[in-house]
Amino acid sequence: MPAPSSTNRTVKIINRKIKTVSDERFKTRLQLVNNTDSLRINKLQAADSGFYQVEEFSLKRFQKKFQLTVYNPVPKPHVKKMNGSVELGNRTCTLLCSVGDPSGVTVSWMRDGKSLSTTQLKLTQGYNVTYTCVASNPASNQTTTVTPSDYCLDKGHGAVTQWNHYIVIIALCLSWLSL
Repeated sequence: MPAPSSTNRTVKIINRKIKTVSDERFKTRLQLVNNTDSLRINKLQAADSGFYQVEEFSLKRFQKKFQLTVYNPVPKPHVKKMNGSVELGNRTCTLLCSVGDPSGVTVSWMRDGKSLSTTQLKLTQGYNVTYTCVASNPASNQTTTVTPSDYCLDKGHGAVTQWNHYIVIIALCLSWLSL
């Protein structure tokens, strides 16, 4: 999301018709909506963010200043596994929730509809529970739902693979002791 322009863009409306637009880019994109006194910018772009001033002259003079912020659509978040680690004897699995262009986007994890207020999900258990990675801004949001077991367990083997490693190590130690 670009920073708002510091210059005011002025629109003058006389007798319900747009008469003056200070920025040429808006001349063909501005529309006064009938019966609502609303001013519409067609084909809205991120560069349209900024400060605006509308002056209307009818029976009396009316002036309104406002700031417009245009947000880009939020991209679908990606989930990836970070390098595993062992803490206090427990193997941890860390999943990272991210988006390609994070400007103006908030990213976090949810479980059972409750926000976990973090972008990194660090797990030692609960691999079969569903988590949702949420990317949002004031205009839109996107989600990716994952089951950590799809990322954290060895494919096709699960926790059995870890025990197989221990058995191989124990067998090697026993064979060395018998020598």
